[in-house]
Amino acid sequence: MENRFIDGIEYNEIPVPDLDAAVDWYCGKLGARLGLRNNALAIVEFSTGPSLFLVRTADETAATFLVDGEDHYTIGFRVRDIGGFRDYLLGLGAKVGALQDEGRVGLFFTFYDPFGNMFDVHQPPIRTNDKEA
Repeated sequence: MENRFIDGIEYNEIPVPDLDAAVDWYCGKLGARLGLRNNALAIVEFSTGPSLFLVRTADETAATFLVDGEDHYTIGFRVRDIGGFRDYLLGLGAKVGALQDEGRVGLFFTFYDPFGNMFDVHQPPIRTNDKEA
């Protein structure tokens, strides 16, 4: 039996302690567009993919979990210029991981936003013909 109730992922939510600072980071620094904003949350959107809900909380928490005792991300961003984006984040003072080349899968690195949320960044490999796919 095939049930097709879910069409896709509409949004992800991450905790932030300061909505003004979070909107500045995601819109002013990472190029997201601000949608709805109220006292509890702000919705930011990138050119593709689900929306990101920035949820204000006074609790010390982040959208990061542990795998074998190491931080792990919950959301991955796709980019076209991974080296340029990594350098840009470093210039902002963000905590940024090493660039990893996973061959046919592409390039990756991780980073943290100013609020402790960890993200993965992926640049797919450039495909020159269908035989490489």
